[in-house]
Amino acid sequence: MKTFVSMLTCIGLLFVIVGCAVNPVTGKRQMALVSESQEIQLGADAVPEFEKEFGGKVPNEQLQQYVTELGMALAAISDRPKLPWSFAVLNSDVPNAFALPGGKIFVTAGLMTSLTNERQLTSVLGHEIGHVCAKHSVQGMQRAMGAEAFAALFAQASGNESYGSAAKVAGQMVVLKYGRDDEYQADALGIKYMEKAGYNPWGMVETLQFLMTLGEEGGRLQELFQTHPLSSERVKKSQENVAKHYATYQADTPDANQTRFRQMQALCPKS
Repeated sequence: MKTFVSMLTCIGLLFVIVGCAVNPVTGKRQMALVSESQEIQLGADAVPEFEKEFGGKVPNEQLQQYVTELGMALAAISDRPKLPWSFAVLNSDVPNAFALPGGKIFVTAGLMTSLTNERQLTSVLGHEIGHVCAKHSVQGMQRAMGAEAFAALFAQASGNESYGSAAKVAGQMVVLKYGRDDEYQADALGIKYMEKAGYNPWGMVETLQFLMTLGEEGGRLQELFQTHPLSSERVKKSQENVAKHYATYQADTPDANQTRFRQMQALCPKS
C-alpha cells in the first residue's frame, strides 16, 4: 500500500513539474505534458514519415533554399527564435501547409503554385510559425488524443519504439484540425511576424481571400480547409487587424519581390 501511495505521489509531483508551462506568446500558464526539448524531439522524429506521406521534398536545392531563407527571416523575429527551425517544400500537388512541433514547417508545391506573390508565401509561413510559437500543435494533439493517450504515445516516442511512434505522431498531425481561436491567433501572429520582417501585412488578407475564392470553386483545397478551417470571419478579422495596427501599408501596393517569386515558383513540379 505504501509503495502504491509513493508511486502516486511521484506521479503527482511529475505532473506538477511538467504539467504546466508558460505559453511563449500569451505569457499565460497552460497544461503541457512535454518540455520544450521533448517537443523538439517529437517533431524531429516525425519528420521522415511526414515527408514520405507527402512525396518527399521537391528535389530542387534552389527552391528549398529560397523558402528556408524566407522562413528563417520570419522565425528570427518570432516569439520562439531559438527553436531549431526548418522549412521545406513537399512534392505534393495538393495545396496545404503544416507545422510539426518544435519548428518543422512544410508547404506543398501545390500551395506554392496557387499563390501569386512573395508576401502571400510569407503569410503562409508566418501563420505556420505562429502555430508553433503558440504551441497549437502539441495542445491540439493533447485535446484530440486525450492527455493519457498523448502521454503514452510520447513515452513510446522517447523510448525504443521511437520510429513507430514517430509515424503515429505524423499521422496525427496530418488529420489534426486547428480550432477557430487557434487559426485567429496564428493569422494575427503571421501578420505581426511578416510585417516585422519587412513584408506588407496585407499579404495575409490577400492569401485568405484568394483561398476563400478557390474554396468556393471546390476541388483540391479540401484537405487544407479540413486542417485549417477558413471562414469569412477569418478574412474580416485579418482585414480589421491590418487596417487598425498597420495603417501605413496599402492593400494595392505591388509586391517588390514579384519577379523572384515567379522564378522560384517555376521550379515547383507541374501537377
